[in-house]
Amino acid sequence: MSSQPLLKTIWYEIIFFDDCKHMTLLKSIRLSREKQREKQPFKQNLFSRISGIVKHYSLDESFLGFLEDAEKHKVKSDLEPVQIRMKKPMVAVLFSLVTEKEYALTASIISQIDNPYLQFAHAPEEILLCKQLYRLNPSIPPERLERFHFRTLILHERNKAGNRSVET
Repeated sequence: MSSQPLLKTIWYEIIFFDDCKHMTLLKSIRLSREKQREKQPFKQNLFSRISGIVKHYSLDESFLGFLEDAEKHKVKSDLEPVQIRMKKPMVAVLFSLVTEKEYALTASIISQIDNPYLQFAHAPEEILLCKQLYRLNPSIPPERLERFHFRTLILHERNKAGNRSVET
């Protein structure tokens, strides 16, 4: 007879714990669906960003020649005093409406510069400096790439490399 109440309590505990697991599962499903419904911030894709630069600065096919020559020219750090240049804000374009020539130019820029820093470029000068900066340091955090001009980052990376060679 004493085993009967014991069985009831064990049975009750099993059902109660199963319900708790069931409730947490329901809660987790509900929370994940609420997160999915939240508005996601607009992220501009690479093509839209580069085509926006092409359109804003009225770049043409001659820019590709500068892009090829950009490897030969290095940023001069001895002639100019080191100054920190912040990036100017860029207006994000929702849709990239470009002409056929602008489309071809944008596609060729993206194919010639194949590194992740290109998505942080805000001006033609930064597009030209992309490869050089990536070669100096391929692991610069995105926060710094968004905030500082690529010329400033190149000078910083060169100074850092120069200090390391002096120390050793």
